[in-house]
Amino acid sequence: MADKQTKPTRQPRKKQQSITEKSTIAVEMWRFYLMWGLVLLCFVLLVARAFYVQVVNKDFLQNKANANILRSEKIKAMRGVISDRHGVPLAISTPIMKVVIDPREYFETQHEFEKITAALKKEPHSRKLKRQLPDENLNLDELADAVGIDRADLKKKLNDRPRSRYLVLKKEVPPPQSDLIVKRKFAGVYAEKTYKRYYPQPQPNAQIIGLTNSEGSGIEGLEMQLNKQLAGEDGEQKISRDKHGNRVKVPEVVKEVTTGENITLSIDSRLQYIMYRELTAVGVANNARSASSIAVDVKTGEILAMASWPSYNPNDKNGLQNKDAMRNRGAIDMFEPGSTMKPFTISAGLESGKYTPNTIVNTSPGSMRIGNHTIRDTHNYGSLTVTGVIIKSSNVGSAKIALSMPYSTLPTFFKRIGFGQRSAVKFPGESGGLVLPPSKWNVSEVGTMAYGYGINATMLQLAQGYAMLANHGVKNPLSLYKLQEQPKGEQVLSPKIADEVLLMLEQVTMPGGTAKQANIPGYRVGGKTGTAHKLRPDHRGYSNTEYRALFAGVAPISDPRLAIIVVVENPRGQYYGGLVAAPVFAKIMQESLRLMNVPLDKPLETVNVSK
Repeated sequence: MADKQTKPTRQPRKKQQSITEKSTIAVEMWRFYLMWGLVLLCFVLLVARAFYVQVVNKDFLQNKANANILRSEKIKAMRGVISDRHGVPLAISTPIMKVVIDPREYFETQHEFEKITAALKKEPHSRKLKRQLPDENLNLDELADAVGIDRADLKKKLNDRPRSRYLVLKKEVPPPQSDLIVKRKFAGVYAEKTYKRYYPQPQPNAQIIGLTNSEGSGIEGLEMQLNKQLAGEDGEQKISRDKHGNRVKVPEVVKEVTTGENITLSIDSRLQYIMYRELTAVGVANNARSASSIAVDVKTGEILAMASWPSYNPNDKNGLQNKDAMRNRGAIDMFEPGSTMKPFTISAGLESGKYTPNTIVNTSPGSMRIGNHTIRDTHNYGSLTVTGVIIKSSNVGSAKIALSMPYSTLPTFFKRIGFGQRSAVKFPGESGGLVLPPSKWNVSEVGTMAYGYGINATMLQLAQGYAMLANHGVKNPLSLYKLQEQPKGEQVLSPKIADEVLLMLEQVTMPGGTAKQANIPGYRVGGKTGTAHKLRPDHRGYSNTEYRALFAGVAPISDPRLAIIVVVENPRGQYYGGLVAAPVFAKIMQESLRLMNVPLDKPLETVNVSK
């Protein structure tokens, strides 16, 4: 058999070395480096991002987070108490609530509610969605009714300010009502504690104390002048809330609250009430435009009472339309004081050395011509002593005394005792009065200035002047605040002259004087009447139908304690100072001295004022 042909055995090929081996390794290494480069890059980016978030943009992001969970609330400072000299409160603050809403929070809660409600329609049995439903009350009609505001107005305010974080719904809400509102869980609604100013004795003290606005800032009187001291400093706290508006931890106080300073006035509320009561009575009885008065402690310069009628009630914000009634006339109004200036003219005459209380002054024939006008007395008093000039209130006698001295003497003396400048009280809107400048010091002006015309004064200035005469010539600065020590006064007139003038003023209230109705049983009283014609509205001369009745006096003469000024504007019927203002002075002075326990200085007997 023929041998089978055998296939040649295939020799294995010798593996050839790849010519791309090195490039393959290079590729693998490139991929390796690329991978680690990407990892490193990501790491760097993460670090950079973390640095940006944690360091560079920290404040911005923190504020964004805080905006969602933190709310900064103001802690309202309690306004200081204003009290009288005996500690009786005249202005106090009581806690009251302010109901506010966060419109942005309300609309976000409403949007979330609508979103979850829509999802529940697709999955009505989803407990998870039901648990996510906000539990706040979104009914604006119920909110408006609870707060007590108009429904449509509330909706309009919210829609007008949808991104706002703060909208006041109602101020001055009683705490019980605000608690009920908050308990009803209206979305975005919360209450802020604030304070409402209350005035326990409104009308008598209104023009002095003034009032505050709805934000608690003083806008009138001492409330405005002392606003910084009374207001104190508000505090601040941070409150963390969840998405439902619930507090999640105790508030963090960022700034402590500083309570306002308490102020003690020199006012005696008892005297203030008496004064206002008598001013009201004389104003109504005489159909006057106004009646004002001031009482000053002679020995200290403290103002114990200062009131005007008509007044207003600062507790009733709806009754503030009568701006005229809100003015503190004792400080703001300036007027020609008439014959109440004659004691100062006589003082200047005695100081000149030309006159004594018994020097004779001829006033015949009851008139005298100076410049382009005539000075007249109500009667021809003939020859009068200097004391008689005061007792009879002679215009001619006062003018002759003033014109017998250099023209500069009288106006300079008036300025020295405080006329023509604001008092130390510096009450808001206080007038400085008017003493004519030297260029006007001529025979006509000085002659009329001698009996209280051609000069403008305030009640504060008159009170300071009469207190100076009663204090042996020492002028104490007036004060509306209770003093802790005796003030340092200024000796502006010799004690001898001041005491001589004071004795002249006492005779004015005795039989034969012009102010018998100013007498008080048990006390020696001195004072001066004034009946001044008022300027016509067009400033062309003086009116024959409009008057100002005045009385200025002190008591008791043996040891003076009080100086009181009374001014009644436009009384109808009787208008003489001795008939209208003097009786008011007597009533105020008598009760004030009794309340102050001032000893009697003459036998207690009934005075018959009809003689």
